[in-house]
Amino acid sequence: MAKKKNNGLSIAIVALNIVIVGIIILLIFLVYLHMREDIDNGRENNIHSTGSDTVPAEESSDISFTSPSDVSQSSAPEASGSDETTESEATSEEMSDTSATSVTVNPLSYNKSFYDNCFFIGDSISTGLYLYGFLDKDNVFAEVGLNPESALTHEIDGVTCSAKAQALDPERIYIMLGTNGLAYMDGEYMANKMVELIAQLETACPVADIYVISIPPVTAAHEAEGNETMSKVLDYNSKLKERCQEGGFTYIDLCSVLQDETGYMSANYAEADGLHFLGAAYIRMLNYVEQCSQ
Repeated sequence: MAKKKNNGLSIAIVALNIVIVGIIILLIFLVYLHMREDIDNGRENNIHSTGSDTVPAEESSDISFTSPSDVSQSSAPEASGSDETTESEATSEEMSDTSATSVTVNPLSYNKSFYDNCFFIGDSISTGLYLYGFLDKDNVFAEVGLNPESALTHEIDGVTCSAKAQALDPERIYIMLGTNGLAYMDGEYMANKMVELIAQLETACPVADIYVISIPPVTAAHEAEGNETMSKVLDYNSKLKERCQEGGFTYIDLCSVLQDETGYMSANYAEADGLHFLGAAYIRMLNYVEQCSQ
């Protein structure tokens, strides 16, 4: 009888030892996990304290705009559907203003509502303002081939630009004309015709503020074709600036904003023909024009 009790006691002691060993192993495992967590936290803190806030290049994305002819019908309403600041994807490259006007700009957006009571006059480049859906067509008088001379009398849908401006009665009028005349007109002559056009618009809209926008640059490849060159662009723009200073009008130097480090139109903004705008250029233009109009 005593022998059986001793056997039972021995089994109980063995079982107890097994439980104790199990508890010890569990405690060791828990300590290991705790130490591992501390190590990981230390590494994370070290990364935060010594790492850079800049997103690695491979994680950033450069998204460019397609040309007006490649834009689908579904994308245009998105640009024009809201009066709030329109956020649009563009290149992530930082751009600096070289214009004489010192402004702070965010080239990735523009405020569509700012242009609700504005009127744009231009050529085929300006048609993109409504073809892209950035502005309403009623706020734009633009057509292929228009220049400062032809704009004085040319009609679109049976109405001249001064008559349309008078009917619209805008708060601000913006004119960007001259690219189409570079190949066969003198810069001085076109600048003088611009003064005549402004006089017409002043008569039609005596309370509107009139802004003259420089014509944009061209690419080196386009210049090589020999018709529109940067020397002609800069000469004409300088004449425009002089006329604006003489007449008390605001001159907006968009040309320098769209140039790259070589002095030609940046590839971020230039259409395949080296003359017209990609969507990113219109956003940059509208943002910059707004800033210069304050």
